Amino acid sequence: MKKLIFSYEPILQLVFVLFILTSLFIIISKNSSRMIPNYWQRFPSLKRAYFDSQYATKHPHNGWISDAAAYSYAGGALIAGTNPILVIPEAPPLGKYLIGFSAITFNNENVITIIFAIFSLIFLFLLSQQVLQNTTLALLPPLLWVMEPLFKDQVVNGPLFDIFQLVFLLLTLYFFNKGYLKSKQKSYIKYFAISFFFLGLFIATKFFISGLIMIAAGATVLFFKKQYQKLMLFFCLIPLSVLLLLLSYIRVFAFGYGLMPFLGIQKWIFLYHKSQFILPFSIWPLVLINKWYVWFGRSPVISDGNWTITWPIITILSLVAIILYLLGKIKHKEQVEILLAWTFFFFLFFSFGQIFSRYLVIVIPIMYIVSIFVLREFIKTCIGKNENKK
Repeated sequence: MKKLIFSYEPILQLVFVLFILTSLFIIISKNSSRMIPNYWQRFPSLKRAYFDSQYATKHPHNGWISDAAAYSYAGGALIAGTNPILVIPEAPPLGKYLIGFSAITFNNENVITIIFAIFSLIFLFLLSQQVLQNTTLALLPPLLWVMEPLFKDQVVNGPLFDIFQLVFLLLTLYFFNKGYLKSKQKSYIKYFAISFFFLGLFIATKFFISGLIMIAAGATVLFFKKQYQKLMLFFCLIPLSVLLLLLSYIRVFAFGYGLMPFLGIQKWIFLYHKSQFILPFSIWPLVLINKWYVWFGRSPVISDGNWTITWPIITILSLVAIILYLLGKIKHKEQVEILLAWTFFFFLFFSFGQIFSRYLVIVIPIMYIVSIFVLREFIKTCIGKNENKK
């Protein structure tokens, strides 16, 4: 029976790959007008819209503009030499520079989103393969991710920073596992350093405090596995990520700002995001029953168009996986531990403030891997019990 299943695996893998590629092609082709190379022709209008919006004045002349529209202007402004702290200072510069790179390379700000969307599928597969160690199962998380309205939202309503963060996070987790599984010091130092390099890119893209989730997750895994030598190295490599954050502000330093003003900028970013610590635990009704508690509009509770029934399913499965793993009810596997820890600390952190569905971009793909892992272990356990009865 097993041989029969395995013989069909290449066909199943081909079907999964074709489905992923077809879904991606449909999303891109339906939004091909967004890829027209005319960014610099539109740049003056983007600039006017930005300076007439809530981003630049307390009394917008033409109403509010979307984050994507503001980021579109910011990318071109930064690549043209504007001081990064003058345009959307509440976000670090790297995401804006990536958009600017797209603008100057392709004369279009949205191409970079397509590139990172493709990268997210590739690196999600690599991380899934690392954890699940089965090509067929490893193709399921990218397949489910490309079907997600959140994935489509990043492509259609971009450019946004979340898809950039997801790619950097996947690489951070992947290389953490590579180091975690190595016993030779030279090997795990190399892989942990690469992991912290991508963590630096991660925190240089959006709010730097989100990097603490990864640090907490990695430190927890190493501490409870009593790998104290690796834990010390882990903490010693944190400055590498901070250095990457500093390098993303190099243009600020070129304008004559020193270290203390830079720290002042980071304090301002922290205080800005601290103001969003309202509506605690609102992440749970959003994820589980599509009730989004908001602070704007006429109704305090609305639904989110990106929500799907998979959200509560994979959230519950991931929480069950964490509990069963801690209780020793499922087989321990080192590669999945950082994903379990990331999921736990993500929900812990975002339980203390307001939530947007796009914040979930950096956890939903991870939960797909965890959910498939725990389902496979559950099926194995059931099969094992039935065989023992026979």
